[in-house]
Amino acid sequence: MKGKYLKGKKIEYDGSQLSPLWAFMNFDIQGNSIVSFRGPCNIKEEYMVDMADRKNKVKISSPDMVHFVLELFGYDILKTVLTQRLLISAVMDTIRDLALDEDADVERENDNIYGYPPGEDDRGKLSVSVATCSPISGLIHLGLNITAKGTPVRAVGLKELGIQDIDGFVVEVEERFISEMNGIEIDSTKVRPVI
Repeated sequence: MKGKYLKGKKIEYDGSQLSPLWAFMNFDIQGNSIVSFRGPCNIKEEYMVDMADRKNKVKISSPDMVHFVLELFGYDILKTVLTQRLLISAVMDTIRDLALDEDADVERENDNIYGYPPGEDDRGKLSVSVATCSPISGLIHLGLNITAKGTPVRAVGLKELGIQDIDGFVVEVEERFISEMNGIEIDSTKVRPVI
């Protein structure tokens, strides 16, 4: 699996990035990949793949997010969703390890991450995420608010949770996730079948 952080390249995530071969066609990254970048989020209706959100006319936007876009070849929807949850676990572990304030905390509900800033009892939504499939691959998007300002729902950002070095955080998430994926591949090739 290949990883690439487009550091310093501001890209607005509008949902069109969740398409087969996006990383290859735009950044020459071929094969299974995780590409991350920073920029606003404003998902256009025609690119919305969560039909519950589309049916309910949910507005998904944020002025400043970190985005992770994954493509996994040969994955079905179940394997893609399971991998999405693994990515979310890597993000939560990284927040807990890198947050400057030990009172900040995060929790997961399905594919959503919620955060409790230090000294607050009410949680805010940190993430937006979706997993889907193309005819050739599984596709995942995970966006994380940098700050809670300007979001359409009660939110929290990485900065409110004590993550000040956003670039370092992104690189750490990518490295942990790739290591986990590589470990899964190695572990799946070292056991004998049971008959």
